Amino acid sequence: MKAKSAIVLGIMMMVGTSAFAQENSKGEVSLDFSYVHFVPQNNRIVNSANLYGGGGAGVYYFLGGLGIKGEFEGYGSTTKTFVFPAGSVVCPAGCTATASGNLFTYNVGPQIKFHRGPIEPFVEALFGGAHSNFYGNVFRNCIGCVISKSPSNNAFDFIIGGGIDIKISPHLSVRPVEFNYLLTRFGNNFTSGNNNQSNFRYQAGAVFRF
Repeated sequence: MKAKSAIVLGIMMMVGTSAFAQENSKGEVSLDFSYVHFVPQNNRIVNSANLYGGGGAGVYYFLGGLGIKGEFEGYGSTTKTFVFPAGSVVCPAGCTATASGNLFTYNVGPQIKFHRGPIEPFVEALFGGAHSNFYGNVFRNCIGCVISKSPSNNAFDFIIGGGIDIKISPHLSVRPVEFNYLLTRFGNNFTSGNNNQSNFRYQAGAVFRF
């Protein structure tokens, strides 16, 4: 009986060790669909836009569920017409501009994932940069604007939020929801002195574990 008990105990320990190793993967690579509700400025002179795209990320876990994440996302938008009312800083006489713009973000920062069964919540805080030709396109297409210098296409950005992963197998998870606050700082005269753009981001996709 003792020998059988020892064998059973040994098998249970091996299974438990294997499960622990699978649960605490050292790395992940994710591919995602991404949506951003982009707010060009906070005083609503230039209306918000919905951007659709996608990208990918990689995470290396160096201490349990604590890891470092690198991410790249790209978006495109449809053409929109913006109306600057008379008396605005951008166009005192009033004018219109038609423009479209892309958005790319590239970030790195810590991610914490809670390994508890098949559902794994996570939180993250990422820092990096953003690139968009939106403000430059508005500048070029705005007839009557009093801005003398083309706005910068590059800016600082910050992302904070989280989501959940659902394990399908030891090496594959699905990510049904990830919600983030995305701050960008495209400084230019279109923002009327407010250089912060407060944006919302949703993502979903697949996560490959190794």
